[in-house]
Amino acid sequence: IILSFQERFSLTLVSPQQFMLFLMPKLTLKIIQEKKLINFEIMLKLIFSYIFLIVFSLPVSAENSFITKIESLAERGFADAQYNLARMYANGESLDQDFISAEFWFRKSAEQGNIDAQYQLGRMYDSGLGVAVNKKEAFKWYSLSAEQGSIEAQYNLGLAYRFGVGVEQNFTKSLKWYKESASKGHSGAQYNLNLLFEEGLATRKDISDAIKWYRCGR
Repeated sequence: IILSFQERFSLTLVSPQQFMLFLMPKLTLKIIQEKKLINFEIMLKLIFSYIFLIVFSLPVSAENSFITKIESLAERGFADAQYNLARMYANGESLDQDFISAEFWFRKSAEQGNIDAQYQLGRMYDSGLGVAVNKKEAFKWYSLSAEQGSIEAQYNLGLAYRFGVGVEQNFTKSLKWYKESASKGHSGAQYNLNLLFEEGLATRKDISDAIKWYRCGR
C-alpha cells in the first residue's frame, strides 16, 4: 500500500482504533463489523506488514524521482547534472554500474569545463575504465583539470612529466606541478618532492615553498 502525503499525515491525527481500521483489508473489516472473532496475533502481523510496505516504499519512490530529475537536467545540458549522473553510473549508485555511460556523461560535462568531470575522464583513460587505455588522452584531461586547480590532477601531471607517461619527460614541469599540488596539502606530491630533492632534481627551497604555501592556506 502506498499512501499519499495527506493520507500519511492524517494517520498522526487518528486514534489507534481508527489506525487499525484504516490498515485492515476489506475482508478483515467485514469480519470485525460482524463481530466475529479474529486472531489478535494475525491482526498484528497484518498491521506491521502494511507499515513495513509503507515505510520502505517511500525511499524507493523518492530515489526514482531524483534519478529522473538528474537525467532530465543532464539531457538538457546542465554540466553539474551530467557530472553527477556520470558518478552514479561509475560507482553504481542507484543505477547499475556502467562505465560506458559514465564516460559518456563525464565527457559531456568535461567539455563544458567541469573541473571534476575533466579529472574523472582523465582517470578513465588512464585506467581503461569503459574505454581503451590512452595515456595521451588521460594527460589531456588531467591538464585541463589541473589548470583549473584540481590538486589530484596537478599531482597526476607531476607523475606524467616525471616518468614521461602520455607526454615527453620533463623534470622542470614535473617539479612545477608537484609544487602546485603539494602547496595545497597533497601528501603524495609532498612525498615526491622529497624524492626529487634526493635525486638532485629539486632544491630545499622548492620543498619549503610548497610547505609554506600549504600552511598559509590552512
